[in-house]
Amino acid sequence: MDKFHKKNIIDKKREEELIQKDEFADFEGSKAELLFLKFTKFLAKNRKTVFISLGAVVLVLASVIGFFEYRDYLFQKETVTLEDLNAKNQKSNSSLDLKIQGLETFLKDQSTGKMELRVWKDLSKLYAEKGEFGKAAEYLENAGKKIDTPKEMKGFYFYIAGNYREKENNLPKSLENYKIASTVLETARELNGFKAWSFYQTGRLASLTGDKAQAKQYLEKALKLEGGETLEEVKLLSSYLLLKLGKT
Repeated sequence: MDKFHKKNIIDKKREEELIQKDEFADFEGSKAELLFLKFTKFLAKNRKTVFISLGAVVLVLASVIGFFEYRDYLFQKETVTLEDLNAKNQKSNSSLDLKIQGLETFLKDQSTGKMELRVWKDLSKLYAEKGEFGKAAEYLENAGKKIDTPKEMKGFYFYIAGNYREKENNLPKSLENYKIASTVLETARELNGFKAWSFYQTGRLASLTGDKAQAKQYLEKALKLEGGETLEEVKLLSSYLLLKLGKT
């Protein structure tokens, strides 16, 4: 009895498949019309599943759009807050400590992270004015690590950070920053002046830390650059230091 029942079920399924296959067999319209009819048939048969799927897609798209719009709103809000804070600092006679505190509080409270580079640069300047060159260098190092282009900006951040570390008397860290600036700028075009000073400073710090071979390598790089009178001073300093190293 079970076998007979199963056979009837199988036969019915085959009949349904044949009906579906032959439903459009005599259709004489275009392929586009036939495709539209088949789609309409499919939609009518599976409308619940289709509408649920469409609803899910719409919900996901709305969520993504809403997220980015909210992030943009937060960024605009943070921009206004920072502008107001800077304007307040300029108008008042606030101490360096109060200006630094305001910017560091803003940095801690912001949620988008899009204002970090600008705030790090401002904080570095304030700490340098205060004489805390280690903190000034740290903020520029953070900024330099976060950007890759333009090369001159990345190189500039590390170059100034190297200067601050030297003022802090942290010569190994100063050399590291100058070396990063030199590496970043080495393949850059039309920056030979900045590049030459980066090579010179790297060579000078290498000599101060006792690495004579590395010092010569970077100083010779500075001498090989072309730039006419604009490179006269840095080439003169590089030549003098090379002669001094040759005597030691």
